[in-house]
Amino acid sequence: MNKSKIVLKQVLFWQNRSHFDNIANRLLQINSDVLTDITECMIKGERMKGDSQEEKDCLQLIHDIDRIGGHVKGSITSKKYMRNEIWSLISFRGAPSWYITLSPADNKHPISLYYADTQEEFTPVL
Repeated sequence: MNKSKIVLKQVLFWQNRSHFDNIANRLLQINSDVLTDITECMIKGERMKGDSQEEKDCLQLIHDIDRIGGHVKGSITSKKYMRNEIWSLISFRGAPSWYITLSPADNKHPISLYYADTQEEFTPVL
């Protein structure tokens, strides 16, 4: 299932909620110039506080869209939620103890096979 179908299902899910009409109306009434300014500030990494009412409306709309995106698997918001869950679990249970041993099989590595065939001697200079 592609991502657009998943997003459409989430939007249809939110459509049944009582505040969907409110979000849709705010989306239609949003000032695109203010939204462009906020987007440019966010791209630069600046934090927006929302000094005017139009900025507050844009930020609230972004928050609502972000909340919908949290239900779409693989979206940035869902990854943010998973990351928060992992950090909560680590703070509750402690850091995991994982022991992973990586050892390449030297007898099957192409470089090892090449040098094994040519009778090369390895004598490092110490």
